[in-house]
Amino acid sequence: MGTTASTARKALSRYHGKRDFSRTPEPREGGRAGKGVLSFVIQKHHASHLHYDFRLELDGTLKSWAVPKGPCLDPAVKRMAVHVEDHPISYADFEGTIPPRQYGAGTVIVWDRGDWLPEGNGDGDARKALAAGKLKFELRGEKLKGHWTLVRMRGKGDEKHEPWLLIKERDDQARDLADYDVLEKQPASVLTGRGVDEIGSPPKKAETTAARAPAKKLARKKATTPESASTKKETALPMAQKQKITHAERVIDAHSGITKGQLAAYYAAVATQMLPHLRGRPVALVRAPDGVGGELFFQKHVQNREIPGVRLLDPALDPGHDPLLQIDTAAGLLGAAQMNVIELHTWNGTSRALDRPDRMTFDLDPGEGVEWAQMQEAALLVKTLLDELGLPSFLKTSGGKGLHVVVPLRRRHGWDEVKGFSQAIVQHLSRILPERFVAKSGPRNRVGKIFADYLRNGFGATTVSAWSARSRPGLGVSVPVDWDELPELTGAAQWTVANIAERIAVGNTPWEAMERSRTGLAAAMKMLGYM
Repeated sequence: MGTTASTARKALSRYHGKRDFSRTPEPREGGRAGKGVLSFVIQKHHASHLHYDFRLELDGTLKSWAVPKGPCLDPAVKRMAVHVEDHPISYADFEGTIPPRQYGAGTVIVWDRGDWLPEGNGDGDARKALAAGKLKFELRGEKLKGHWTLVRMRGKGDEKHEPWLLIKERDDQARDLADYDVLEKQPASVLTGRGVDEIGSPPKKAETTAARAPAKKLARKKATTPESASTKKETALPMAQKQKITHAERVIDAHSGITKGQLAAYYAAVATQMLPHLRGRPVALVRAPDGVGGELFFQKHVQNREIPGVRLLDPALDPGHDPLLQIDTAAGLLGAAQMNVIELHTWNGTSRALDRPDRMTFDLDPGEGVEWAQMQEAALLVKTLLDELGLPSFLKTSGGKGLHVVVPLRRRHGWDEVKGFSQAIVQHLSRILPERFVAKSGPRNRVGKIFADYLRNGFGATTVSAWSARSRPGLGVSVPVDWDELPELTGAAQWTVANIAERIAVGNTPWEAMERSRTGLAAAMKMLGYM
């Protein structure tokens, strides 16, 4: 018994380390282990985003997984479950409000509870099954019953973000999701009958439309809508020092009906958020004189004539070519819009130190047949590997089909070294997860799989800038997001020029730690055996 108690105390060290029990009402410890029966609980948790916490009693604690989309009774639906810290058994009764500025701040209800039976001969087999990465069990809850499986996704994961899948087995408790969604049909607490937003002083209900940000907690001020700017034939935009936008009424995207003037208005509205990503970096411009669907011109150097407000860099930075371009002001941004620029792409280095990149980018590019849920899982897997290597990473939508994972670097390695190491990371992913990743580009190589494009890390290569529109139907926008928002993203083009207004208020908050997170690559290279 003493050994079990000692093991439980050790297992709860991460739980204790994350919480200030003088402020949070969550239990510090307590709860009695079951005698001959094991308990389970599923808590509905409205924190930075709505999710479900799945907990199984074992070895004196509650083994816990965060399930972003919640359990599903349909065996065809596999739900991501991220392994998190153990919780005390007494947590199974917790229902209430975690105060602001505390870990997991938000409201919690007990959505389901009951007993669980591991397949095999009790606790010992369950322990071995968990260690092996595949646990089969039966739930006997008030809402969930029948046989289930938890399976760890292939490849190594750290303790903090170990990815698993929660899957309903085929039995008489299984139901087709199209016929019955247990989360929608039975949303309330099994203890009080209240909803998660009826506990204490709850946050506002989560928005359900893609036009609104999943994490509204990040918003700090009222956004200025792009549509509020004038869209007359010749528009004067105050942020661009009265940059004239000619032919402002011309529709540039038939899908959304957005005009050239509205796109310019968007760039005026988003300039404050976008310029930190552009300033000091060479930029490449994608011009679309005939709009989306017409011929595109990719421009890295000055061509024919200068663009108002766009700076020309020293030709020595890229020998043998015309000067590179740089946009440091709203005037330059609007000057580009006047010249029919839709997309703006940036280098992974700055013009003041262009010999050494200051970031490493992985562009997760889905092949034919890849569903969005696979993209979300892929991004989490990339983050998990980077975490193992000691490399902090930041996430943004591409505005097209994929996701971008960005690692901020100290300028200690040259372009060839950074590109080579990024390729080694992608090759490692493709070896340990060959059913999900490929290390070669090209549509034929990635059917049903994802290419984590490392080619963005070479000298002269670029990636679409945060807050840039994309020259695709709908004019999606590339937007910085917090990793906590990943489970609720609906697609890479969730935000568009037409619906971006509220997200502008969130701004660059998800990336506010980037500058202080810069790190070198030497230790990561050694760990991966690259050097």
